[in-house]
Amino acid sequence: MKNTVKISDKMEMVGFIRSIGTECRFVSMVTETELPMNKTNNPWYGTVKLSHRNGLVNVNFVKSTERNLTEQNGEKTTYVAGSTWYHHEQTVNEKPLPLCVHNKDNSRFYVQYFPHRTIGINRYFLKGRELSTSEVEQMKPFIKVQPKSDFKPLVITLSIDSIRSLRSRRVNMLNQTVSRINTVQPSTPLV
Repeated sequence: MKNTVKISDKMEMVGFIRSIGTECRFVSMVTETELPMNKTNNPWYGTVKLSHRNGLVNVNFVKSTERNLTEQNGEKTTYVAGSTWYHHEQTVNEKPLPLCVHNKDNSRFYVQYFPHRTIGINRYFLKGRELSTSEVEQMKPFIKVQPKSDFKPLVITLSIDSIRSLRSRRVNMLNQTVSRINTVQPSTPLV
């Protein structure tokens, strides 16, 4: 991609996410996330998932939830969002951006997006080594499953430190500041 920018400071990614603005739009990301797992007697604890994701930013969560509730109930329904551990940065006109900040630590940034699909297959790494298909199957019972609501849209608030690349508006930002996958070379390229 000819509009690729390599960044050396995570604040450059923060600035790029701010620049996306408030329009609802698709983004593509390559992410590395440590799996939420039970720690006790778990030989797979610390496994990192590498994903190519596609989703939307700047979706109105409240309106989307109200639409879903209205469809379920057959009558117009109002929804009031509860409190969260983060807050959205806003424009000067007080419109929320997809960039979120931790309520207790202003140095921790996140992007909020509504997942559409995973591109290709997820890959899993433990201590720098890619897990085989049979190892992934053995690992799955240790993963903590998050309950899902029937009427709330799935939304993910993902740490900036988990994003290896983010593509929006024909620009691809490559984040080379962090990697949760150790130094062992995988069999195929990560990005």
